[in-house]
Amino acid sequence: MITFVRKQWKQILIILMVYTLWSLAAFLFLIRLQGLETTLKQFGTGKMLYINFIHTIVKGTIVYYILIYHLAIPLIKTRKWKKILLQVILFFIALTAYEYVWNFNIQGSKPTDAGYVTPNVFFLTAALLDVVIIMISVFFATLITSNEMRKHKEELEKEKLKAELAAIKYQINPHFLFNSLSFIYTKTIKTSPEAAHTVHLLSEIMSYALDDWDELGTVPLALEIDHMKKVIEMNQIRFNHMLKVKYHENIETDDAYVSYVPTLAFVTLVENAFKHGELNDEKNKVTIELEATKSKIYFLVSNKKKNGPKEPSKGIGLSNVRQRLELMYGIKHSFTIKEDENYYLNEITINL
Repeated sequence: MITFVRKQWKQILIILMVYTLWSLAAFLFLIRLQGLETTLKQFGTGKMLYINFIHTIVKGTIVYYILIYHLAIPLIKTRKWKKILLQVILFFIALTAYEYVWNFNIQGSKPTDAGYVTPNVFFLTAALLDVVIIMISVFFATLITSNEMRKHKEELEKEKLKAELAAIKYQINPHFLFNSLSFIYTKTIKTSPEAAHTVHLLSEIMSYALDDWDELGTVPLALEIDHMKKVIEMNQIRFNHMLKVKYHENIETDDAYVSYVPTLAFVTLVENAFKHGELNDEKNKVTIELEATKSKIYFLVSNKKKNGPKEPSKGIGLSNVRQRLELMYGIKHSFTIKEDENYYLNEITINL
């Protein structure tokens, strides 16, 4: 929250500084173009000059901040044209009404005043200026968004490199591992089919975790679901099928299966539930819910906390999931963690 507020103030201060310099340059240009006396007649003298100048800067800063960061950038990112265009129209109606009141009521402009404009001319000028302001705002919003996308891509590349280095650091030689698992599977398939099946599951789980996926470290949702179910099955076998797990899945369209998600993101939450949860309570089952449509993916994992000594955890898995979701989806996702003395819950919502 503090970081968010600091970021907003930083954005406002940048616009304030740029707009102040622009206003000073425009004021000096008018003095050079039409002379000091004429310019002061338009802007006022003495106290009124300072009031008008500060008012112009503060108003301009607020206008450009709202247009760039709350309208133009969200429009570029989300493409929700109808909703945001309606907001833009309402914003400019309010802005024009305010400027009208400021010029004709508060300032009390009269036909005898220097630089006086009629209401008709005022509205025409305001409309033209609004178009210019929109063009400037969209231009800067595009620059800011492009810069954010570039940084976003660099961050993804760094995260991918870290993941690759971590895999190299912690993995046993994959060929040796899989050859060994294959040997054990062959030796146990006849004497202990369940043990052989467990070895086969372990081999597939390890293969999935160590595989070299796309450059962003993402996989189709269908693969993540398949692997998650194997992890659930593996844990059931470990505990003689005594685990109390409630799994609900609702995939409304086949298109959702091809939507991409961060590799092991859902699996990490499931494994945490098995690691830290109470697994034998019939009334408080480990709950796993997955719903997917063309436009949204929703995933929930909840569990009752295990009594007694807790397994040590540094929270690296959750931190990694949060960071990767943020890098991939930004404002299009939410990752919620709810916790009290007895229960723990994770929710992921991804808007596609």
